[in-house]
Order: sequence, then C-alpha cells, then structure tokens
Amino acid sequence: MKLATFIRVNKKDIINDWTTHAKENLHLPDGMELEAVEDHIVQMLDRIVDDMDSSQTDDEQKEKSRGKKNVDLDQLESAFNHGEQRLTYGFDFMDLSSEFRALRASVLRLWSEKSRKENWEIDFHDMIRFNEAIDELWINSLKRFQEKLDESKNLFLGILGHDLRSPISTLKGANSVLSISENLSEKQQKIIKYSNFSIDRMVELIDNLLELTRLRLGGGISFNKKEMDLCKQAKKILRQFRLGYPEQKFDFTCHEEKLVGKWDRLRLSQLMTNLITNAIRHGEEESPISVKVSSDEQWVKFSVHNDGNPISEEVKSRIFSEGFTTNGKEDSKSKCYGLGLLIAKEVAEGHEGHIEFSSSWEKGTTFTVFLPR
Repeated sequence: MKLATFIRVNKKDIINDWTTHAKENLHLPDGMELEAVEDHIVQMLDRIVDDMDSSQTDDEQKEKSRGKKNVDLDQLESAFNHGEQRLTYGFDFMDLSSEFRALRASVLRLWSEKSRKENWEIDFHDMIRFNEAIDELWINSLKRFQEKLDESKNLFLGILGHDLRSPISTLKGANSVLSISENLSEKQQKIIKYSNFSIDRMVELIDNLLELTRLRLGGGISFNKKEMDLCKQAKKILRQFRLGYPEQKFDFTCHEEKLVGKWDRLRLSQLMTNLITNAIRHGEEESPISVKVSSDEQWVKFSVHNDGNPISEEVKSRIFSEGFTTNGKEDSKSKCYGLGLLIAKEVAEGHEGHIEFSSSWEKGTTFTVFLPR
C-alpha cells in the first residue's frame, strides 16, 4: 500500500499513536483536554495526503525543498491554527517541534509495520513526498507561532508603557505641589529637582518603549515638524542633564547664534537625550561630554562626543539594532546599548537625515546627526 493511501485509511491509528506520545512526553498545560491535543491533526494529515497525491515536477520539488514553493494559504490553515492554539496553551518551540517529529515517527513506524512494500524505489519516493509535506506544515506552524508570539510581546510592551504613565504623572504632580512650598530648605529644593529629572528620564524610557512597539508593529514614528531653533533646544536639554548629573562635566558649542529649521521638537529632544545618555553611560567619568551644534550649506549637525573605550568592530555593524548588547565581560552599564540608538536612527531618518559615528582610542567616540537645512 502506498504511503498516501495508508495515511488516508489508517488516520485513526496514527492519531491514537501520536496522542499517546503527546500524553507521555509533553507537559500539557492544565485545562488542555484530549480533544484540544488532537485538534488540527486530521486536517493536517488530509493536507499531507493531498500534497503527496498531487503531481510534482523536478523543478517544483527543488523549489519546495528550499521552502520557495507558492502555496495557497487556505491549504496551510490547519498549520496556522495549530501554531496559534499551541501558543495560547503555553507551548514553546521545542514542544511544537516535538509534536511534528512524533507525527512523522508515528506515520512511518506504523506504515513500516503494517503495509510497506519491499519496493525500495517506490517507498523511497513516498517517504520523500511525505517528509516534504510534513516539513511544510511544521515550518508554517512555527512561523505562525512566532508571529503570534511577537504580537503578544508587542501588545504587552504597549500596555506596560501606557499604564506606567499614570503613576509617573502622579509623582510629577506631587513634586509640583511640594516645590511651591515656601518652607523648603536649599537641600530639599535640590532633592525635588533631582526627583523631577529622574521622573523625566522614566518618561523618556517609556517613550522609547512605546516607539519600539510602534516600529515592531509597522506603524513607524509619527512626526510633527514645525520651525524651531536647534541651538536653543540643545541648551535646554543640557540644562536638564547638568541638573541630573551634577558631577558630570559638559561642554557645549553652537557655531551660530541660531540654527533654525523645520523639525519635530519632541522627536529631536528624544534623539538628543538618547545620544547624551549613551555618552554618559559609556564615557570616562572624569572626561567631559562634548555637545556641538554646527552647520554647512547642506546640513545642520548635532554631535555628541565622549572619551573612553572605543566601540569594537564587531559592535559597530550592529549598534543600531534593536536592544543590542555586547557579549563581552564588561559590567552591565558598559555593555548595554539599549533602545536609544535605534530610536535616534529612526528619528534622524524620519527627518530625511542620517546618523554617523566614529570611535577610536585616540579620538574617542562621536555620534553626529545630519539634518537637512
């Protein structure tokens, strides 16, 4: 009996064998009934049989083996549904892969025991077609599993960022009430100022988190461009940092009295804050952070420089990646690059500009943002 025919006739035995494996080897979550374990298996076996019975040229077989065959999405519905359901029940990648491995083993073992012919040429061809069909379902089930997992993570990040705003707003309001008191000592006033700076930093981190969520969901970053003075805004940002980091030295240079352009004030403030924070984190503690605003005929440039260990060649190629961290033995402060550089890059490109950086032992590290005039 051909393998496709065997599967069609013996579906019940195959499902029973596969279910036994699931009950013995998978840690099924509480509340998952046997019917849920068997969900989609009948449809997937039907899809496998239909695939094996369909005609296939050598070229089509080659494309399929490389995962490039065009398949009607309706034919993969059972695999998609299976991946989504397994995520809902708390399965991981190993659990899901183990199911397909067990299904493959159940089919081939029962076929070998009951019906396989002693015709190795035909049997070998049947096994190739079977393995192609089950691998297609397996990969697409994993793909949907990952897509839904990413959606869940992004939703969680969005909810987390949104819900954190309320308690932070309450803290900010309480500080505002305290700050108007006439009985505060100089020390108490400084404490409130430091507290306000920390609250502003938390808001910026939440904003970065929400921007990352938008980027992951394909929405991109929105911009509201209006005329603004980049020098004035940079000075304002630096005043906040001098308040929050009183021990850190900052040098500021603006080559013109005003550098006005049509940009998004909020986004550029976010960009500048991220770059300065990054310089503080990775620079030498006793060396100043240099912030410079300059221009030429084509660009207005904002740059941040710090001395300290240079960025390695390995890191340079990935430094604008999402949440990138190095793998060295440095402490967590020195090895985490966070989301700031990714957001800075997106903001610069959203203004039809770009960001460049250089880093060496001799000259330190400089990030420069180029904005069109």
